[in-house]
Amino acid sequence: MNYDNHAARLLFLLEKGKEKAPTTPCREVWEELLEVDSSDASLLMARLSKVMELPRLNIASLKDEFPEQQDSWSYWESQVNSAFMAQNVHAKWETFINHIDNHTLTYLRMASALLQSKANTKLIADADLLSIRHTLDTILLEVLSSDFPADVKKYVVRNIRKIIDSIDEYKLTGALPLIDAVEAALGHLAVDRQYKSILTDTELGKRFLDTLASMANVVTVAVGLPQLTQAIALLSN
Repeated sequence: MNYDNHAARLLFLLEKGKEKAPTTPCREVWEELLEVDSSDASLLMARLSKVMELPRLNIASLKDEFPEQQDSWSYWESQVNSAFMAQNVHAKWETFINHIDNHTLTYLRMASALLQSKANTKLIADADLLSIRHTLDTILLEVLSSDFPADVKKYVVRNIRKIIDSIDEYKLTGALPLIDAVEAALGHLAVDRQYKSILTDTELGKRFLDTLASMANVVTVAVGLPQLTQAIALLSN
């Protein structure tokens, strides 16, 4: 599946949801679908809000790419929005999934196919993301215990956590947050000399910069943005 296709991401979640028993607790199903621990209610709500945004993003993409398909989404949009409005996360899954009928899935499948016909992106391999995430986890712990200047440390930590979050939610949000996170970390090199010095003149900083380069290479393959890797080479000089 192409996770940069809003319709495909929504369709994937709904099809997985149709496989769950209607009597299963609603919250339990969403925790499984969104890969959230049962103890982390705030993360569940944050990710659920991103799912609820998918219909709007999907329709915006359809309007951009297929303006002649005006209102072709009216049925599935109505059903999906009704499902979200009617669901009770403390009740049974049927409060949501009973609104998702076969017509909804069929029309969403058509929307996904239309958007895919215009897509020029590729899937990022799980192994690539997991490898980078593991490296970032290690770097994060070292940065937290480092003697970096306080302002620089806060900025690096914030960017690492943002990249980690974008990796964890790639299947939900696609590659755009990955691009934004890497660009934020890179762009600051151009305006903050102290930050640039830490990243280019210390061993730990260089490891973080190398990891950004690895992430940029992965994203380049997925969405075709060679300027990311070029920017690293330019800004680190």
